[in-house]
Amino acid sequence: MVKLYRDSGLDIYEKAHYSHGEHIREVEQMLTWYLRRNTRVLDIGCSGGLHALEFAWRGFAVTGVDIEPSAIQRAKERSRDQGLDVEFLVIDLEKDDITCLGKFDFIYSIGNVMSHVRKDLLGNVFRKIRACLKNEGIFLFDLFIIEAPFQEEVFENDLKIIWHRSLDGQTGSIHMDGNFQDFGITQHFEVWGYSIGEVCRIANLSGFHEVDFSDTLDFSSSRTEKKNPVCLNFRTRIVEGIDFAHLLAGDSAK
Repeated sequence: MVKLYRDSGLDIYEKAHYSHGEHIREVEQMLTWYLRRNTRVLDIGCSGGLHALEFAWRGFAVTGVDIEPSAIQRAKERSRDQGLDVEFLVIDLEKDDITCLGKFDFIYSIGNVMSHVRKDLLGNVFRKIRACLKNEGIFLFDLFIIEAPFQEEVFENDLKIIWHRSLDGQTGSIHMDGNFQDFGITQHFEVWGYSIGEVCRIANLSGFHEVDFSDTLDFSSSRTEKKNPVCLNFRTRIVEGIDFAHLLAGDSAK
C-alpha cells in the first residue's frame, strides 16, 4: 500500500499539494508578518524540504526535521542540487531531544503535523519547542479543530481530494479517509483534533502567550468567523519570567 509522506507516496503528496508553487505562496504569506530577515528558522515536519528551501533562498539559516527518513533524504538531495546549505535531520519529535539543535528566531510546523502528535504528549512537545526559541521568538503551527458542528465530509475541490471523517468526541481522535481522485488512491489517517480553547490552554501552560489564530497563514483576518473550521493556524510567543528549567524538570519526573 502506498503511504503518503514517504518513498513513492511522497510524490503523490507533493503533486497533490504543491505542484503549482503553493509552498512559495505559503512562505510569502508567513513573510507578510514575520519581518525579521536573515534569522534562524526551524521547519518541524519539513517533509521533502520545499518550504525550508524556499526560506533558504530568501537568506534565512534553515534547519528542517521530519520523522520520515525518505523525506529527509529527498530534502537533502534537493538542497545539494540547488546549492543551498540547509541542515535536514531525521527526528521523532515525541521521543527525541531537540535542544541540541540550538536556538531559533522562528519555528513553524504546518500541514497539520502537530495533529499527528499524540494528544497526551502535545504539551511536552510544545515545551521542547519553547526551549529552542530565542527571546521574542515566534512559534507558528496548525491543528485540526473540533468546534461544533464537526464536518464529517470535507471537499478540497482545488486539490481534488474528498475527506470522510469521524470524531471520537471523548478523546478528540479523528479518523480520516482521503480519496485522492487524480491518483486513484485512498489514504487513512488517525489524528487528533482540539477545541480552540484547548490549544490556547496547552500553549499557555507550555510557556507561550499572545496566542492568535487565523484561517490564513498571512493572518490578514485574525481569528475566524467560521463556526466549524477544519483546521486553524496558531501564532504564539514566549512568556517571559517563567522558570522554564523547573517546567522541564517537572515534566520529566512524570
